[in-house]
Amino acid sequence: MTTGRCVRDLLAAGVAGGILVWGAVGMWTAATVGNYPWNAWVPIAYGAGKGVFLGLLAGLGAATGLTRWARRTPKSIAFVGALVGGSILGTIKDFNGPPAPMVYFMPPMPDERWYWSTMLVHWSGKIIAPAVVCAVGLAMLVGRLIPEPYPARLSVVANSMLALAGVGLLLLPEIASSFVPEVEGNGQHVNEGIIAALYCWAVAIPVIAVGAWRTWRLLRRSAPISALPPGDASARALGARTPN
Repeated sequence: MTTGRCVRDLLAAGVAGGILVWGAVGMWTAATVGNYPWNAWVPIAYGAGKGVFLGLLAGLGAATGLTRWARRTPKSIAFVGALVGGSILGTIKDFNGPPAPMVYFMPPMPDERWYWSTMLVHWSGKIIAPAVVCAVGLAMLVGRLIPEPYPARLSVVANSMLALAGVGLLLLPEIASSFVPEVEGNGQHVNEGIIAALYCWAVAIPVIAVGAWRTWRLLRRSAPISALPPGDASARALGARTPN
């Protein structure tokens, strides 16, 4: 098994899953926060964009399931590592105080209102729940990566998902904003949507580039092997297991 390729697959799957899972959390926020029309879709954009970084941390945490000391319980170790990676930043932020208000002109929430019941509801619903979903998916992927021979098709699937998730993130501002009322107000009210769109695009472009490049490279590498006779293809496959 090529450990380096497995780690890259976990990172790709983590980022793709993070965009979907934390984007869903952003949709929940947009639907429940009672936002004004001019920034009703903004939490979705920031949630999906944040999912890139949290999914990357979750993938790094899941990679602990590929280490030698995790040989007996690789999926359990991967789940715990991914859960910690996906929730650590939000947990630290929540325990340091209430998040910034999502509605314009709303004063910051006082600490006595934030601790403890409000914080626990926010922490369990918007921090732990998406981290658990992402960790379950990555732990299942680790279980598929452990057996020999190395399932190279999973590399293509994981990196294709990464590229597609990046495309979805790139189109998110246009799609999400089409379902909300027209922008009202001026100044920062209008600028907030522009800033969120630029944030989405800045995050989406490198995600698409990495996913497309990795998918193209894997397909290019597997094409000559499939065209060879069975004996030669086996020899090439053995040589291809060296880390790239």
